[in-house]
Amino acid sequence: MKLFGWATPEGWRQGLRPERVGAVATNSGSMSGDPDWSKNQRNTEADLVDLVRQIEALEKAIGKGLYRGLLKAVARVWKPNQVQNVAVLRKLLAHMQAAERGLQRMEAAVGRTGPEALARVLESLKLDSLERVDGLETLKEIVLKLEAGAAEANR
Repeated sequence: MKLFGWATPEGWRQGLRPERVGAVATNSGSMSGDPDWSKNQRNTEADLVDLVRQIEALEKAIGKGLYRGLLKAVARVWKPNQVQNVAVLRKLLAHMQAAERGLQRMEAAVGRTGPEALARVLESLKLDSLERVDGLETLKEIVLKLEAGAAEANR
């Protein structure tokens, strides 16, 4: 069995330590102990670029307020390319995809209840527009209220 460079006594004495990238431990100090190190790094960089691209593509779909709110709440950044952690980017992407689904549910509910119902829900939450929605909890509350109103109207 081949050990990572950091897992050998010599590697440890040289100051090599394990670093978590996704779920794979890699070398942080040198490529000498792990021939797959550079391959893992390229995959990680490619993952970062791909995730950033997917996140940026959702900005228009979910709106600037929700997009910025999720960036701030989940990743504590203003732009997704400022995140260098694949796990954080995956979490951010998942939240943005959930926001997109929530907005689709909201649109369907507005189709059944009418835009006046949305205006009433926003007013009850002290929001003057959807642009003020900056988190999933608020969006969820809007969707649930609209769907409840649609169910009530169908009775």
